[in-house]
Amino acid sequence: MAYVPQFRRDVLNAAAWLRSGEGSSLPFDGLSAEATHRRLWQRAGDDDESEADHQLSSRFRFLLWGPTTDNVVAHLFRERDHVVITLEFWRAEHLFTHPEDAGAVFVVEIPAEEFIGILEGIAAALDAPSSESRS
Repeated sequence: MAYVPQFRRDVLNAAAWLRSGEGSSLPFDGLSAEATHRRLWQRAGDDDESEADHQLSSRFRFLLWGPTTDNVVAHLFRERDHVVITLEFWRAEHLFTHPEDAGAVFVVEIPAEEFIGILEGIAAALDAPSSESRS
């Protein structure tokens, strides 16, 4: 269950962050977005993860929006006027019902302005009064 005001604020913060031009390009020369995702996530949270590895991985983590997105690991990379988002499902109950997602890294490239518009649209929809509250 999500706390809608917090989720809406997180979505708007992401839109504002992207609108300001923030975001870093792929950090490893010659690696695809999928391979970069795997490399960044490889030791995340392990006892042997170095502080430098943690800092690097954290720089690209995305969709940290609480219970609505905590079943995925996502990274965002900015390539000029586009963003590249990688996403991987990790929660066992999701993988049990969707075994085809096990080990899959989904990659999307989208113009930054288009993605910002999507985020702002989500926030607007979350701000709209529900039909229950109109009665």
